[in-house]
Amino acid sequence: MNVLAVIPARGGSKSIPRKNLVDVAGRPLIAWAIAAAREAKRLDRVIVSTEDEEIAETARKWGAEVPFVRPMELATDTVSLIPVVQHALAAMDGLGFRADVVVSMQATSPGLRGADLDAAVAKLEESGADSVATVLKVEHEHPYWAKRLEGDRVRPFSAETSESYLQRQDLPPAYVFDGAIFVRRRRLLEEWSGRDFGLGADVRGLPLSAESSLHIDDPIHLEVARVVLARRAQYLK
Repeated sequence: MNVLAVIPARGGSKSIPRKNLVDVAGRPLIAWAIAAAREAKRLDRVIVSTEDEEIAETARKWGAEVPFVRPMELATDTVSLIPVVQHALAAMDGLGFRADVVVSMQATSPGLRGADLDAAVAKLEESGADSVATVLKVEHEHPYWAKRLEGDRVRPFSAETSESYLQRQDLPPAYVFDGAIFVRRRRLLEEWSGRDFGLGADVRGLPLSAESSLHIDDPIHLEVARVVLARRAQYLK
């Protein structure tokens, strides 16, 4: 089973300019994802998909392959992840590497470890599932406690909202995709219709720790990641 890891990293970013290159605990943001991928044992190739030459140079410096340039039409902020991964799959086919499984991982998830990636690939292989997605347990924003506003009146978000759970520990476990890792079998990308996440009928969840699920969307997230990962960086020197 050939496993291809794809790290999408475009040059544009509105919330944090040049986000993929900003310093996080002494190294560029994208270097953390590359390090996790290189640490993993179940990935055959690790590539970065980018249209940006500075990002490409940085990715190569930190040990990832950049075997092609992503087309500009796939580097806008309106393009979803799947077309980018589809392009990477086809490009690698053209370069003589046919992947059976594609692992897409976000450069904006610097808390990932190689063990997280290995666990995701192992779960796919051992379960026979269509795909595996990493998930994060919802703690303080549980869907049962969600509300909506009518003007300034507070209403239940939906009929399924329950008022019978006054304590957080009484809530039934709930999870959300954290976006850090998606593992898909090749056929899901080849057959994607454009109307879903391309995960197939049998999707398995892999819970991650809060640190592994760290995600950088805005400057506050960036500052949190710098503090958390500074401790890990001490052991990497």
